[in-house]
Amino acid sequence: MNLSPKAVRFLVEALEFRIAAYQIQLDEQDLSEDEASEITNDMMFLESLLQELKKMRDIPVSQVF
Repeated sequence: MNLSPKAVRFLVEALEFRIAAYQIQLDEQDLSEDEASEITNDMMFLESLLQELKKMRDIPVSQVF
């Protein structure tokens, strides 16, 4: 999938926001072991996506003349 630089920046910001919200949920709520495990797994998946998007974001866009 080809994403514009703006789309990549938007996705990075959205993932960072969701990961932070998950972390707050883990820190502040009394979760069952299963709920905490599910949230942790989701966070790890989102963090791997975030790292890939950050790599895409850091690749310079070739200029078209």
